[in-house]
Amino acid sequence: MLKKKRVIAAAALLLVLVSVLFLAFTSRQTQADATKASIRPVAVEVTPLATANLTETVSAVGTVAAMRDVVVSSETAGRITAVLVKVGDNVRQGQTLVQVDAELKVIAVEQAKAQLQAAETNFKKAQKDFERSEKLFKTGDVADVELEGYRLAYHSAEAQFKSAAVGLKLAQRQLDDTRVKAPISGVIASRKVEVGEMVAPGREVANIVDISSIKVRLSIPEEEVGKIKVKQPAALRVDSRPGEVIQGSVYTIGSKAETPNGHSYPVEVVVQNKDVAPLKVGMFARVDIQAGSANDALAIAKESIVNEESNPAVFVVENNVARLRPVKLGIRAGDRYQVLEGLRAGDLVVSFGQKSLKDGSAVHYK
Repeated sequence: MLKKKRVIAAAALLLVLVSVLFLAFTSRQTQADATKASIRPVAVEVTPLATANLTETVSAVGTVAAMRDVVVSSETAGRITAVLVKVGDNVRQGQTLVQVDAELKVIAVEQAKAQLQAAETNFKKAQKDFERSEKLFKTGDVADVELEGYRLAYHSAEAQFKSAAVGLKLAQRQLDDTRVKAPISGVIASRKVEVGEMVAPGREVANIVDISSIKVRLSIPEEEVGKIKVKQPAALRVDSRPGEVIQGSVYTIGSKAETPNGHSYPVEVVVQNKDVAPLKVGMFARVDIQAGSANDALAIAKESIVNEESNPAVFVVENNVARLRPVKLGIRAGDRYQVLEGLRAGDLVVSFGQKSLKDGSAVHYK
């Protein structure tokens, strides 16, 4: 009986020993598998670094405006007797747009001419009298007092003559003002009066726009306005002419923000507008300003960059190991950046899968 118990105890001890050995082996195998899994290469996609021609653009949407937009107003009072233009007419500088009743102004001019003629006759007579008295004074035939009288009469007649000449110019100007003329060449955008209406000085008569060249007014954020310079090329697109790109250039750059608390600045782009179907004032336009360019530049895709805003870097594969390299970036062209420092042509840059990497990670790629 005692022997049987010893056999059972030995069997139990052997079973425990086998269980301990099995658990230890299993644990070591699990640790080995975990270690192997921890160093399993990460699947990534790489792109060999190459050169490209890059063009950085600043894009914005703006409104088409006339190069010159002039409100024409009457400079005289009276009743309109003729309106010589309509909306859409092309007019040249100096062309009469509206005629105001000029009857009284014509009479005033005739009266001023008569006054000038009388003043001129009186002036010439006083001048001759003065010249004759000077000669007689030298021979002693005219006293000093008489000579002074002729001199005063002469100067008075001269002043009256000059005043009459000014009066004629004034009357002639008032007559000219009855013909409201175009101050610039352009197109009649609006007409505000009709025949028979009374006008007063300052009353708007018409609006003329010069659209031989047009400008597009844009609002550019402060982080991009520093990239723009006057005369930089710009490409313009409008919905009325789909598929067409109209070339222009930067005309003005504002030095003051558009609003007191704003962070955008006004920029104008000018475009020649002499096509068969010219652009019209008020159209919306999409503008791409060529802010910079670089030929044969090292270029990487935006998605390859880690910490784009603060300390840009990329992962480069060397001997199947990912190495994190800081880079210095230049201009941006769409979804690509120029690389100024940190990489060389031919480097294998990780373009997909970098979110799972850290410096020194093992990788594999096709």
